[in-house]
Amino acid sequence: MFSTAADLAKFYQMMLHGGESAGRRILRSDTVAEMTRKQTRRPESPTGMPWGLGFCVVEDPEQMEANRTLSPGSFGHGGAFGTQSWTDPTRGLIYIMMIERDKIPNTPDDSTMRRAYQKAVETALAP
Repeated sequence: MFSTAADLAKFYQMMLHGGESAGRRILRSDTVAEMTRKQTRRPESPTGMPWGLGFCVVEDPEQMEANRTLSPGSFGHGGAFGTQSWTDPTRGLIYIMMIERDKIPNTPDDSTMRRAYQKAVETALAP
């Protein structure tokens, strides 16, 4: 998939608003609910993120260091080259990190870059 940060933000805003964007219904609210709930049958995911429909769903933020700033029920996806986009519906936050980097050690979802990004966002949002 190819996109821009601005378009991803619009997409995630629509998801946060139950499928509506700028007063127009794009997806049914029950479709959004199905997309963002656990769909995989494995009892536990080693990362605390089973799959919904097109998104990983954060069940246990403590299972992955980069997710520790997210609430349970957050959803998103990481790309093979490091791009990350996550939505925390509990807090109403959208996180988008657009990068293109090959050979990220371990998993891009828990890379040192993503961990630093998540911490920087939390620091910026702190009162």
